[in-house]
Amino acid sequence: MLTLHGNNHPVVGHAIVSADGMIADTRGLMPPRLVNEADWRLFQAALDAAAIVVLGSAGHRRHPNPGRRRLVFTSSVAATGPDGGDPLATLYNPEGLAVADALAALRLRDGAVAVTGGRRVFDHFLRQYDEFLLAEVGDFALPGGTPCFSAGHPRTVLAATGLAPVEWSIIDHANSVILTRWSTS
Repeated sequence: MLTLHGNNHPVVGHAIVSADGMIADTRGLMPPRLVNEADWRLFQAALDAAAIVVLGSAGHRRHPNPGRRRLVFTSSVAATGPDGGDPLATLYNPEGLAVADALAALRLRDGAVAVTGGRRVFDHFLRQYDEFLLAEVGDFALPGGTPCFSAGHPRTVLAATGLAPVEWSIIDHANSVILTRWSTS
């Protein structure tokens, strides 16, 4: 859990993956089978409750959301900088500043740090997750796609960091989508 200005902020990852652990196809695009309405509703509710959303620049460009605070991973700034198109977004280069320092400077309200990807962002937080909400489309594979984590399938990677599956549910029977909550407790 990140402690910023005396407030605790759980770090919560969110991803929907194919059966083989991919978040995107070979071109880096999310295929229609990974766009699931049941998952999307739960995902949006979690982001609404979060103090900040952390994501990569490609996701930020593809899914603008000027209503939420965002920390956008990019190499276009030395450390941090404003996003000219979204006053609630802060551009952030992890090579120029520790993520805890970047988040502390933002003086966040209470709530989670919601990490939504892509792979570089998911990897960056690998040892900091308090929870990870992993939705899997069980009957859909993306050979050669973009993996959620560079080290392997999310289930294997999350278990290796000490997270354990503590709760799961089928959120969409028709499309074989299972949501598992991985947690440190």
